[in-house]
Amino acid sequence: MIKRSVFIEGMKLHVKCGVFEEERKLGVQVLIDVKVESTEFVDYQELYELIFKTASERQFTYLEDLGEILLNKIHKRWNPESMEIKMTKLSVPFQHSFSRAGVNLIWKR
Repeated sequence: MIKRSVFIEGMKLHVKCGVFEEERKLGVQVLIDVKVESTEFVDYQELYELIFKTASERQFTYLEDLGEILLNKIHKRWNPESMEIKMTKLSVPFQHSFSRAGVNLIWKR
C-alpha cells in the first residue's frame, strides 16, 4: 500500500476573519499551508479549490473556525490518515506588537 503526502505551501488568501469587525468586513491576508497524508489519491488542484471556496464562503471570527471547517471537508472528501493546516494572519490591526499571528491544527487517525 502506498501512502501519499500531498501539500500546498504558501497559499495566500483574502479571508474575512477576525475578532475585530473591520477584519470580518474588509478581510485580512492569510497564508495557509496544508498537508494531507492518505492512501487514497488526493488531487492538489481539487484541494486548492476546496480551500479557496471554503475561505471565500463566509466570515470567520477565529482562524480556528476556518481550520476546523477545512479539516472536516478534507476528511469527508478523502478520508486521510492525517491532516495538518497552518494558517498565519499576515495583516493584523496591532502589527506593532508582532509580525504575524496564526494557528496550527493537526488531525491524526
